Amino acid sequence: MKKYIALSLIILTLGCSSEQTDQVLLEKDRLSLVKSLTSDKIIVWKFGKIGLRSAGVQDTTMPQYQQHLKELQSVSGNLSKMSAGQKDIPVTDMILMYRDYRRIKNFIIETDEDIFPPVLDGVTAVYGSPGEKQSFMQNIAKRSEADKVYQQNLEHAVLSVLVLATRDLGAEVSLYECSKTQPDKLPDSEMKTLLQYVRGFLFFSNKFYYLSEDEISSNIKWLEKNKDVDLPYTRAFFNWGKLNNEQTHTAFHGLNHLFRGFDRLMMERAVDEERALDDFESFLADAHKLGIQNEAVWSIESFVYIKRGKNEQAIASLGKLKTSALLSDTEKASVQESINYLKAREPDAKLNGVYDKFFISKIATRYVMATLAKVDWEKLLKEHKVSHAEEILATIAQFKAISAGMQKMTSTETIADQGKSLKEKGGKILDKVTDFIK
Repeated sequence: MKKYIALSLIILTLGCSSEQTDQVLLEKDRLSLVKSLTSDKIIVWKFGKIGLRSAGVQDTTMPQYQQHLKELQSVSGNLSKMSAGQKDIPVTDMILMYRDYRRIKNFIIETDEDIFPPVLDGVTAVYGSPGEKQSFMQNIAKRSEADKVYQQNLEHAVLSVLVLATRDLGAEVSLYECSKTQPDKLPDSEMKTLLQYVRGFLFFSNKFYYLSEDEISSNIKWLEKNKDVDLPYTRAFFNWGKLNNEQTHTAFHGLNHLFRGFDRLMMERAVDEERALDDFESFLADAHKLGIQNEAVWSIESFVYIKRGKNEQAIASLGKLKTSALLSDTEKASVQESINYLKAREPDAKLNGVYDKFFISKIATRYVMATLAKVDWEKLLKEHKVSHAEEILATIAQFKAISAGMQKMTSTETIADQGKSLKEKGGKILDKVTDFIK
């Protein structure tokens, strides 16, 4: 609680600053991000991760480990019993896990999970074969603190991408993982650039526009300095298998300009809209160079043409956009209304009320999310030989099941029904769950 009070005071101080520079606004975003990561879904995710990571603890005298040893071992034990991709958890196991969750919830909220070993340590300890565990023990003895920091930072980055497209965890948990990732700890590379794009997209989606702009600006600089670097992950990520490397650079460069344009469009200063239009024109130049025609292109073309007073071109692009299956009937009606205003040369005020920055950003965001949903993550990870790919994906599936189970456990009706079911079955387990059965 003290941490959040301090953050609130800092945010208030920054908000009172007379000069709202890019740096001041960026710091406000950073502080607001930390303050926002308090939802039950995130806490349950941390609960599962800390339970798993604690299984890899070698120094069992660690105070935080000793303090909640029983509960942490119980969580990792339940995880070890779950099969890969398991969607349902037995009632008795779920009740016991919920009991542990309630007991250590405050500890989970207040604890930085990175004081524990990396996730892959826990994965090896819980799921590894005897040979893998022996090899793990040998390797961990040689690992430096810097190596640990690098590994867990990479894990946060990878998880932020993998959970993004999951319906049950999605952007909320992905945003948490983004907050734990430190890009400066990762070497300059294609992977870092791709991860920063995802971070920028997530920050934008959650209205942290200055954080997003900062990530994406770094990407644009890197891409412009490294035009010859191969981008295999990017091609796989966006399903651009038909593009050569030069075309991939052009496409990814354009996407980064697109979302930096959205960031700037959502900002409040007068200079930001003009900078946004410059970004959009860079995006369109790249898209046209590649001959790309899709919802993102049509929506941005329409917006730029309207702002530049090129009504005929705007009408043509809006006509293409109206045919998209990604748009609802209501949105298609809004597009048609915009076309009508343009044809009648109605005042800009009327047009802006229909086809505005929120409308086009929603279309482009939906397009990117649809793209992410098509990625075969298991295939992608295996093709690029990511260590423990199957275990990582299986663990995410397990955490999804835990999250769903926890939501059910918060329902009084559900608890009562499960209690009755257990009573009917009888058994020694009843002695362990008396907190939930009357």
